[in-house]
Amino acid sequence: MEKLRILGEAAKYDLCASTASPRVHTQGSIGKAVSTGICHSFLPDGRCISLLKVLITNQCIHDCAYCINSTKNRKQFKHSVTSFEPEELAKLTIGFYIRNYIEGLFLSSGIGKSANCQAEIIHEALHVLRNKYQFDGYVHAKVLPGIGKDELFRIAELADRVSINVELPNKSRFSETCSTKDFYSDIIKVTKFLPEMRKKGEIPAGYTTQYVIGAAEETDKEILDTVFDFYNDDWDFRRQYYSTCLPLEEKTQSYPRSYFLREHRLYQIDWLRRIYKFSPEELMTVINDDGFIPLNMDPKVTLARMNAEFFPIDVNNATYSELMRVPGIGHTSATRILKLQQQGVKLTKNQQLKSIGVVLKRALPFLKVGSKKQLTLDNFGNSQGGV
Repeated sequence: MEKLRILGEAAKYDLCASTASPRVHTQGSIGKAVSTGICHSFLPDGRCISLLKVLITNQCIHDCAYCINSTKNRKQFKHSVTSFEPEELAKLTIGFYIRNYIEGLFLSSGIGKSANCQAEIIHEALHVLRNKYQFDGYVHAKVLPGIGKDELFRIAELADRVSINVELPNKSRFSETCSTKDFYSDIIKVTKFLPEMRKKGEIPAGYTTQYVIGAAEETDKEILDTVFDFYNDDWDFRRQYYSTCLPLEEKTQSYPRSYFLREHRLYQIDWLRRIYKFSPEELMTVINDDGFIPLNMDPKVTLARMNAEFFPIDVNNATYSELMRVPGIGHTSATRILKLQQQGVKLTKNQQLKSIGVVLKRALPFLKVGSKKQLTLDNFGNSQGGV
């Protein structure tokens, strides 16, 4: 339990979300990765619970400036170094699952001797969990920088999803934070294995990556250049995550909301690209000359104001694509509007829009409901709400 306390705390910086996995449940096995990507337990709001998120070791040979487990920071903060044995971790996981504490495992690791040596230890832990304990539940495994293709394949055979942390958007910024890893040979080379493996069905739930925001002097433009590239068909990443870099020595400090607003804006741009299908070219127009997304304006509102000639649109005649460009309208509310159009129902009152999920405060300046235009853009002002 002391190891779990230490290694669970050390894993909190890795972000993840579960997703669907086609892993086949075998007779006599324990657990099942259901359609939401984690085992058969849901909160009332639909979220899945919960993964055991832990490192197999917090020992690491690298000196990443932002990581509490790096050689540099381990000496400075003098935190305990410990590891799980593969059998020990597998037994712990299955014990927690049987007690209904968890529904799956998120496994990451520091790098002890080398990436491939550590990969073998991760593989052994997953092999014991899958085969000795017959666990068919959801497993997300972190891919270590510098890992070989064969080692990656062996882990991917036992995991539902894998991820590799890019951390910084390019070689220059990466070098600012770490002297013991190479951006191309340790990160990019490994990510190039992933699309090939996915096409062969070897990574059933896909793969993701993560950026540490503010770890170097990187701009939002540099980050988004890499993000958009990774969403292309050549790379085919399912999700990308963003994590604000907090000063390691100020663990108890309370940070104002604005401290994380940059991270929030990046997630909004990511959502507009991945879900709303805005093009990279138009999303890049949101960025200021200094390379950063304005913090005082929601990106979707900014884009709508920049294309004011497109608005207002008639809610009773608009297409799905047009509706998705309106701030305050998302996939669910746009789909409901189209369904009402097909049924011949006319939307003539604001309350009707509100009842189907449209955020009126954000949407009204860009809509025509019935014969009436709504608020003007000048009346609308700035908004810091969600997409």
